[in-house]
Amino acid sequence: MMTQHTNLNLLLTIDDVLRMTGYRSRSSIYRLMKRSQIPLPIMVGGGRVRWRSGDIEHWLQSLPTQSYR
Repeated sequence: MMTQHTNLNLLLTIDDVLRMTGYRSRSSIYRLMKRSQIPLPIMVGGGRVRWRSGDIEHWLQSLPTQSYR
């Protein structure tokens, strides 16, 4: 589980990204990637991809907050 003091250099699986973002399906993440609305993963070899935790955390922090006025 990610904490407030997350190491920004951790490499996350898509399941980690789903947990952090609250999205429920891999297709949602890939749809966001296609639209350039989420940081792209890096290739780590063997056809595997990982996301840098710092990229995902920065992206989450940059999302606008909802106003209920």
